[in-house]
Amino acid sequence: MGGAIQKLTIATFENADYDKRVEDGAFTAFINPTGYSVTYKTELESPLLPGAAKTDAKYVASPSTDLQLEFLFDGTGVTEAYSGNKLINKIKGKAFKKTSVKDQVDGFYKATGKVAGPIHKPYNVILNWGDFEFKGVLAEFTVEYKLFDNEGQPLRAIGKAKFSESISPKLEAAEKKFESPDVTHKRIIQDGDTLPLMTERIYGDSKYYLEVAKINNLINFRQLTPGDQLYFPPLEKTL
Repeated sequence: MGGAIQKLTIATFENADYDKRVEDGAFTAFINPTGYSVTYKTELESPLLPGAAKTDAKYVASPSTDLQLEFLFDGTGVTEAYSGNKLINKIKGKAFKKTSVKDQVDGFYKATGKVAGPIHKPYNVILNWGDFEFKGVLAEFTVEYKLFDNEGQPLRAIGKAKFSESISPKLEAAEKKFESPDVTHKRIIQDGDTLPLMTERIYGDSKYYLEVAKINNLINFRQLTPGDQLYFPPLEKTL
């Protein structure tokens, strides 16, 4: 049986340690991207010796990874809850309120690229979609408006966003530790997730949820906060 559709979420943070979350800055996509691309880069040094036709490329470093996504911002209402069902709207006794393209684009840019007054820079963000996670900052954002109403207001737009990986040395060291053979799974909590459900997905059995709660120092495992990260150790470590 399939679960609820998971929407791409963007959680906002004050710094590259990702330990100071901005609760009112998050963004949830109205429409999930049709796909995304991740660019991994390797910096090489290729000295060409005199008289040589070929070179032996030497590894120098691994620059930050780039993430590119394409979003559809739709203000016609057809993608929002109950927008295509006039009967349900009538039964509910109120007109359906559409979210404008401008509000959607502004919400995305506020979460990812707009300079935040208290910290004097854009937020660091964690993008999460299913099991995919990316920590970084917005590098580029281009909006192409495609459809307009009679008053010239945009009804549909394509947003092309590029994010560059950005984590602090402190967090990088911590993640290397957590990604060692001692700990192999980490997940971002989504709306509707419960600890037994997440444990079932990873281990195939929900009975280990109390051990997972203990490892993550959860005081109340029944109240999970979307956007928080949980660690799930190898099965033998939970026994």
